[in-house]
Parts: sequence; structure tokens; C-alpha cells
Amino acid sequence: MSWFTAILLPQFSLQAALRFHEEAWRQPVAITDGDTEKGRVLETTIPAAHSGVWPGMVVTQALARCPSLRLLQRSRTQEEVVSALLLETTGTLSPLIEATAEGLCVADLRQMKACDWEPWARGVVERFATRQLRVQVGLAANPDLAILAARHAEPALVVQHAGAFLAGVAVTAVDAAPGLLEILRDWGIGSLGELARLPRSELIERLGPEAGALWEQAAGRAHRELRLVRPPEVFWEAFEFEHPIETTEPLLFILRRQLEQLMLRLEEAYRVAAQMTLTIPLEPGPSNVTAGTDRYERTFTIPSPTTDTEVLFRILHTHLENLRLEQQPIGVRLRVEPVVANRSQFQLFESPLRDPNRFGETLGRIAALVGAENVGVVQLEDTHQPDRFQLVAPDFQTLSEREKAGPTASHTLGLPLRRFRPPLPAQVRFERHVPKWLSSPIAQGEVIDMAGPYRVSGQWWDSHEWSAEEWDIELSDGALYRISKSQGTCFLEGCYEASVR
Repeated sequence: MSWFTAILLPQFSLQAALRFHEEAWRQPVAITDGDTEKGRVLETTIPAAHSGVWPGMVVTQALARCPSLRLLQRSRTQEEVVSALLLETTGTLSPLIEATAEGLCVADLRQMKACDWEPWARGVVERFATRQLRVQVGLAANPDLAILAARHAEPALVVQHAGAFLAGVAVTAVDAAPGLLEILRDWGIGSLGELARLPRSELIERLGPEAGALWEQAAGRAHRELRLVRPPEVFWEAFEFEHPIETTEPLLFILRRQLEQLMLRLEEAYRVAAQMTLTIPLEPGPSNVTAGTDRYERTFTIPSPTTDTEVLFRILHTHLENLRLEQQPIGVRLRVEPVVANRSQFQLFESPLRDPNRFGETLGRIAALVGAENVGVVQLEDTHQPDRFQLVAPDFQTLSEREKAGPTASHTLGLPLRRFRPPLPAQVRFERHVPKWLSSPIAQGEVIDMAGPYRVSGQWWDSHEWSAEEWDIELSDGALYRISKSQGTCFLEGCYEASVR
């Protein structure tokens, strides 16, 4: 017997809105599709229903029946996240899945080995529970029957005998034209079992082919091909606050919950987090009226890719401690870029950085104190001007790849030059443009040998034009130094390492 499973998220919009607020299910809460005056109620919690609030009711009428009713607007962003999560988790059960409707997926299990399906279905329910989602799971011999089973599951239902199950299912539980349902109601047909007892050929003759398709569903014989989709390989979470927040505590609370969910999904996919992108939508205001300024975004590169929630949370916490935003946050989004876990084999006397993530956290704290522009890795600029460099953020992944690749070419290196920063003022006596005597705070004496001058210049096209002459000199005591002359002033640039006493 072939098997299909349908996974249904009841009260889809309400679950998406209350996913990280479990305590709200014990309060009267309603999801609306508009403002607090003209909107209508879409879904409600059980306490709200007990107070007389029903879907389709006008918001003002709902508030009159339940003054303590908490109204939440429908969040399309959070529903998009939950839809992707539903597809992703269903895709781990079978590669053949269909996004049937909003909050409903069907999977083809015919490639799976036969098993005890009831414990399997309960395991799927528990798996979604770890993702803070409540699902109903139905299993049956065809997709439409599985969908009906999911809608009647509490929370899992395996249909072994289609006739016995469909006998108690109302005709209105299936999708059919309203006119056809009205005719069946006039005939006194209230359940699918009663419809299946009618002659199929005569039903088609009187009501047309659509009645025949409805009869196939009522008899449990409807078979159709799934409209297959591929789950998106995107790991992200989003949350929208009811009101703009003024402190970081709500933000950190939601970020921790989002990280826990994302790391759970990464571990099941055998991946680790290599990069995080934090996006904070901001409340509209006069300072962010231009495009692109209504949000704050920051990307964090993880020094050592991991699924450790505490490590990743410390990175976000350290950054948010000293963050100052022009407007108040109204939501938060977190996206994770996954990679395969890296396993490195080091040589006998090699050792990696003991804790790369702690090192990255330390850099983040230093950057918060002195400014991000003052922390980084030194990178030489593309110029011949001496001592021109810039600080760039450390790219741990690229660095590790370069180390794996090893040296690409051999370079002949001379004596290392230890530069003085800033260069020391010096007095140099020249004869025919050749240095003969040096006097400086740390070295003085006769120049017995030299190489140069080396003339360098640049940026002649703007006001930052520079030019200099450099010499490598040897004093009478054998020490080697580099001197320079720029705009008539001489400097002691540095000494060669072999000369350091």
C-alpha cells in the first residue's frame, strides 16, 4: 500500500505571530487583517473564542465582547518564515513534496520502507514542536485523503480504511463548487459516506464531471500527481514587534530564540554557521526618510564556523551593547550562511588558534571601545608611498584557505627593516648629494658606505603630491640604517634588524 502524508499548520497566521510568545496562547488574542477600526478578525486563541470572539467579526465588535482582547496585525514576513520552515522540515521526510496551500504540505512516502506509521506520525509532530510549531499530521493512500486526515487529526491520524473514515466526514470538508454543495444539501447528502453510496455514473449524468471528481474523493479513490517543489535552502528568522522598543532586552530575547531555532536546523542539515547578517527595521522618522535608511544591517563573519548558540549570541550581544540607533527598532531579522564543517589536520609542530571565536569576540569588544575603523588587519595600499596602509576586517575563512594552499612562490628576502614610527628627525651632511655624516637621537657617525638615492613620488594630480629620496647607509660602527629626505628635511626611517644591538 502506497502512503502519502499531509502536514497542516492549523491557525497558520496566529502560529506565525505567536511563535516566540507561548504564554500568549493562554490569553485572549486575535489576528486581524486591517486596522483596529475597519479590520476583521482572522483567527483567535481559545480564551478569545470563549469570550465570544469569532473569525470574520469586525474588530470593534470583538473589542465590545472582550475588552481585554489583544489585537495583532497579520505579519506577512513571519508567515513567510514559517512557510519556508514547513517546506524545509517536510523536505527532510521525502524529496517529493508539494506546497498545497498556505500552511499545508503533502509528501510522497512511497519510496520509504514500510513501518509503524502511527509512531512515525507522532515523531513528526514532536519534531515540529521543537520548532515552536503545532501541526496536524495525516497519512493515507492518496494525497486528498491524507489532507482530509490531517484536518481531522488530533494531532496525528493514519487512515487504514478509507470507507470507515470518510463515512463521518462532512461534504463541506472538501473543496467543491458552492452550487454543487447546495444541490447535495437539498438531496439530504451530509457526509462523504452518503455521497459515495450514490451511483457514480448517474451522478455525473445529472451534475456533470465535477460531481464525478467529488465522488472519487468521497470514495477514497482520487489519485493525482503532486505539484513538486524544492524547499528553499535559506536559513533565516524574522520577528516584528507590536510596538517600537526602547531597550535591547526584547531584542536580545528574540535573537536568542532565533539562534536556537537556526542552530537546530543547521545541525539537522549537518552544516555550521559561517556568517550572520543582522537586520533591524527601524521606525519611520524624519532622519530616515530616504531609501535604504529605514533599517540597520550588519554582517558578522564567524572566525571558526560553529553551531554553538552561546558563541554566536555573545557576538551579537557584544555588538548591540554599544549600538546607538537613530530610530527605535520595530523588528529583527537574522540570516545565517551555512557551510560544511571544516576538519583540519595539522603538522606535528603546528597548532591552530586556541579559540578563534573568543578572539573574534575580543576584537568586537575592542572595536566597541576604540571604533571599528581602528581595529583590523594591516593591508598595504597600492602605492609606492612609504608606510601607506589601511586596516581591514579580518577574513578568517580566506586566511585559512590561503594557509591550506601553502606558498605559491618563493621570494628572496633581505635584511628586515625595523621602521621608526614616526620617523626620527636627523641631521645629515651631504657632499655632492652623497650622505657623509649622520646625527640623530639614537645614532651618529661617519657614513662609510651607502646605496641610493631611491627617488619616489606620486599623486602629482592633486594637492596631496609627495616626493622623497631614500638612502641605505652603513655607519663606521657597522650599523645599517635607512634615511630619507623630503622637502628639504631629513629623517631616520629605520634600522636593519642585523644592526639592532
